[in-house]
Amino acid sequence: MKFIVESIENDLVTLKTPNANYRNTFKCSSAAELVVGKRVTGSIHAPARKMEAVSQGGNYVEPLFGRPRRMQGLVLKLNAAENSLLVQTAYETHVQLPPHQQATDYPPGSRVGWDNADWPEFVVEKTAAIPAEA
Repeated sequence: MKFIVESIENDLVTLKTPNANYRNTFKCSSAAELVVGKRVTGSIHAPARKMEAVSQGGNYVEPLFGRPRRMQGLVLKLNAAENSLLVQTAYETHVQLPPHQQATDYPPGSRVGWDNADWPEFVVEKTAAIPAEA
């Protein structure tokens, strides 16, 4: 997923989601390699406290600004071996389920919601060589 780096503070990075109002903050072990105002491609990894099947609602991240605490979306893929899901929230999110729950209980196409047990992490794939357009 592509984002724009909005700010960096220690090991936390705030990313702007293009064409959306989201400005979420994530842990990032390689934050020192990022540059404010530049595009970055990477993946979001969220630790679920408890996964819940939901019947209504859209894809979202709460709050719009800051640390993502509550996320909801459509399951795109499941990985039974890693007990994780790929979920389309406001952006694609890899969700690690807690040990007492099984990813196979949430097949692709189902709608799920969860609270994050800790800060979600942004894993950098690559950064852009030129500044992002506003």
